[in-house]
Amino acid sequence: MNRKEIDVTDDDQIWIGRNGEKYGPYSEANVHQWLREGKLTSDTLAWRNGMASWAPLASLFPGVATDGPLPPPQAATNVPPPFADTRATATIASFSARRDESLDATRTDRATLPTPPSLHWGLVWLFAVLTLGIFAIIWPFIQANWVRKIDRRSNATLMIGLAMGCRLVGYGFYFAGLASIASGGGGMGMVGFGGLLLLAGWVLYLVAYFSMAGSMRDKLVSRELPLEIGGVTLFFFTMYYLQGQLSWLARWKHTGQTSPKASKGIFWAIFCIVPFVIAILAAISIPAYQDYIIRTQVSEGLVLGDGAKTAMAEYYSNNQSLPPDNPSAGLAQSTSIVGKYVSSVDVSGGKITVAFDTASSNIQIRNDVLVLTPFRDDSGNLGWRCGSPETTVPEKYLPISCRQ
Repeated sequence: MNRKEIDVTDDDQIWIGRNGEKYGPYSEANVHQWLREGKLTSDTLAWRNGMASWAPLASLFPGVATDGPLPPPQAATNVPPPFADTRATATIASFSARRDESLDATRTDRATLPTPPSLHWGLVWLFAVLTLGIFAIIWPFIQANWVRKIDRRSNATLMIGLAMGCRLVGYGFYFAGLASIASGGGGMGMVGFGGLLLLAGWVLYLVAYFSMAGSMRDKLVSRELPLEIGGVTLFFFTMYYLQGQLSWLARWKHTGQTSPKASKGIFWAIFCIVPFVIAILAAISIPAYQDYIIRTQVSEGLVLGDGAKTAMAEYYSNNQSLPPDNPSAGLAQSTSIVGKYVSSVDVSGGKITVAFDTASSNIQIRNDVLVLTPFRDDSGNLGWRCGSPETTVPEKYLPISCRQ
């Protein structure tokens, strides 16, 4: 029986006295039941509201034999029930002791664990970007140094150092080889050797991170930490994924919390979403950038055409007519007036024709022409139109002033 089962009024409450101790209050129904079960006897002392002193249960419930003296009345207080299960009490005490021991052990584990580097992996990525990769060179050594504190046999620091060295030398050979090839020399051997060093550096880098993950699993299993480091995720995200695990450990050390677990799904979400976003941005930006490049090439034609416009305006001012060709306008031959994208600037038929026919010209305007047509404005001076029907350059690549 326990207090949770009792729902009595003040007049119905019965207190039980045993061995100088008082228990209760209990309902009449409970007392009757315990009498039938033999847990109480007729001479058990009892007291209820309105009684002047303690009396045997037989005096409260007629028909039950009574014997034995009555103790003096006592004030009613809340005390444990008289029939508490000592085995349950012992079990609870034992469980509490084990729980306290477990908590003490956990606190000891947390106190003895070296403080992991707790910088969020997102900040690690951000700092790597802002420092143009320098932070990404330094941070793996910080991670490896912490692993060394929990596993003295770890050689991850050495492997990361070798990996960085291979990368540095590999890039040196690779770009030196490319420069040699560009200058007409034989640099293929240097390019190949540089590529092998870069591959070796990447392999050493991966081995170092898998070694660190193994040390963490082996040395932290005794602390009963649910450390889960996925091999595939570690392969693709190395420094950032392991940093997520280290941040999780740092939180456990400071708070004892093991939930939620270290991030894993976020990396795959980024892995899937980022290329999709990049593809969308590329689909929008690449055509726009290409249009910008073509307009830049067309602008070169307009700049070269300005010299011809000046020469024609001077000829017109002196002769009141337009020059028939380049020499008449005082210009070099049409094929001598060229640029990176412009193949000729020709003066003929009273017009200036700029041709885009070089190897550097974008395919969208190659073999096209921009025709500048003169007209006399209200003041009698020559003006120019660049969107004449003879112009074959697509209108979207022309300056706004040329579009009709």
